[in-house]
Amino acid sequence: MARKKTFTQDELYQATHDLMLAVGYDSFSFQLLSKELDVSRTALYKYYGNKADLLRDYLNQQMEEIVERLSTAEWPLEYQAKLSHLLDIVFDYADTHRISNMVPAQKWTKATEDSPDVQRSKELHIQFFTFIQGMIEEGQADGFLDPTIPPMLMVESIFHSITLPNRSGLSANERVHYLKKMLFDGIASRK
Repeated sequence: MARKKTFTQDELYQATHDLMLAVGYDSFSFQLLSKELDVSRTALYKYYGNKADLLRDYLNQQMEEIVERLSTAEWPLEYQAKLSHLLDIVFDYADTHRISNMVPAQKWTKATEDSPDVQRSKELHIQFFTFIQGMIEEGQADGFLDPTIPPMLMVESIFHSITLPNRSGLSANERVHYLKKMLFDGIASRK
């Protein structure tokens, strides 16, 4: 069977996503990716010189999507519903967060720090975490969340709950459900 000569950006990113989850960063290669897409490795090298560049672009695209969703979402007025919606969005990208954690420091070195792609990645991360921290601070100011807990610790806890080993065997939906329950039970006890 002849190999395909072309692939779309969406196909490339989906195959990258799936393969990273299946084999991890160290085993991820253009050879495996070319098999996944049924194209030659040469076809991949026309667009990317290495896996670090591909993964940086993929992760930037995912962050663009998340930031867009946050900025265009119709946010409920009631805080608990708003926080619930935020957690749904964050957990919709749980696999992307796991992939991001696999990439060693995302190659933000002195040599690459001025790269437009690295700068964009940093900007997106700042927007993303600032948004989430702002929502945590809103909950604290309104008395829904404990104001004595540092907001960034709450943000970190949300993301660490994504990357914790799943020893309970719960699905992603079940995990977010119980995370909300822990948060919202705390909110209810404060009222």
